[in-house]
Formats: sequence, structure tokens, C-alpha cells
Amino acid sequence: MPMPCKTLYIAEQTAWKPKEWRPFVIVSCAISLDGKLASACGDVRLSSFDDKVEVHKLRSMVDAILVGINTILRDNPHLTVSEKYYRSDNHPIRVVLDSRCRIPLDAEVITRRPEVRTIVATTRLAPKEKIEKLKRRGVDVVVMGNSKVDLKKLLRYLRDEYNVKILMVEGGGYVLGSFFREGLVDYLRVSITPVLFGDGEAVSMIRGAVFCKIEDSPKLRLEKIEICGHNVILHFAVSS
Repeated sequence: MPMPCKTLYIAEQTAWKPKEWRPFVIVSCAISLDGKLASACGDVRLSSFDDKVEVHKLRSMVDAILVGINTILRDNPHLTVSEKYYRSDNHPIRVVLDSRCRIPLDAEVITRRPEVRTIVATTRLAPKEKIEKLKRRGVDVVVMGNSKVDLKKLLRYLRDEYNVKILMVEGGGYVLGSFFREGLVDYLRVSITPVLFGDGEAVSMIRGAVFCKIEDSPKLRLEKIEICGHNVILHFAVSS
């Protein structure tokens, strides 16, 4: 039985309203105390049961959820709301960034709950044969760039074509880095687990983005602190 999260601090809350041309973007991730999404050997068991309940509750409240292809290949998530953690009939549209269309045809994000729309955002590097195979499986494949997915173009597409007002971004590190680098994050929910992963091939929360000076960093305003199981949850309003 999940225990309700304990709120330690709360400030004025940001309204989750879409922008004029794109969805409101929420980044949600779980990290070690030293800021890693995964250990050098790929261990990602960071969230407590209580934290997962809150994450799946959040999934039921958003219009779409986005991950990168590495998350699909490593974890094979279905990206719907799991009854194990939270019961809901509201499942977000699933969006995968996949510049070369490497997604397996039997990936859970395609086969689990096929009535829930899946969108693969790819580039001109993707094989046309693979695109056609995905489309025959009911996947909406959209070409959004030459070699890298144009995030701004994708967000506009989600807003215009699917009326996505709130988008939840779950990772991985390069995806989070891209969203922060381009100033496309409005809200950050980060779950901190009291473990240390160290260096090696451990995956940092932000990859592919560099903020050399404090003033270059996205601006984070703390709005809430919670304890969920063994996790400390920090909520931030984000501005560029």
C-alpha cells in the first residue's frame, strides 16, 4: 500500500498552461545523489514504489510523454499508466525521438495498448522501408530534420496536430540535455535517491549541453519539496 508523500516545503505553484505555439514541458527524472540517471552497469532502480505511484499519477495528467530511442532500447518501457502503481483510463500519447528509426517493431511502446497513439519522430537518415513498416503497425512516423530531430518543429506538430497541451519528458540524458539547451523546459520534477553511482559510464542527468557560467544556466525556482518513500522530490519552475 503506497504511503502519501510528505510535503516539507511548498511555495507559489506554476500554472501548467501551454505556450502560444507549443505544449507546457515537464521534465521528470530520478537521479542518484551525484546526479546520475543510470550507473556504469546500467542500474536505473532509483525510484521507490511511492515515487513511482506519483510518476504514474503524473502520466495520467499529461497529454503526451516523450523519451529517446536509447531509453526504448535499454528499458523497453510501455510508457502508459501502469495499474500496478495507479489506476487510470487516461494514457498519454507516446513520443519517441529516433533519428535513424532503430525502434524494434515489437517494442512495448508499440505493442502494449495499441489503442494509445505512438509517434516516432525521426530524420531523413531513417530507412524508408522501416518507416513504412512502422506505419503499417499504426505508428505515426514524422520526419523532423536531416540528421537530428528538430525539437521545436516537433513540439509545434504535437500542439497543432494532437492538441498536446502538457508534455512530460522522461529521458534519457541526451534528450534532457537537448530540451534544456534549447530552452524548452518549463517545469522540473527530480527524484533524488540516496545512493552514489560515481563515474565511469554512469549516465549524467544532462548530456550534450554545457552551461559554463551560472548566469548561462536555466533558472530554477524551487516550488516544492516532498519525501516519497526513500526519495527526496524537488519541484522547480524553469525559465531560460
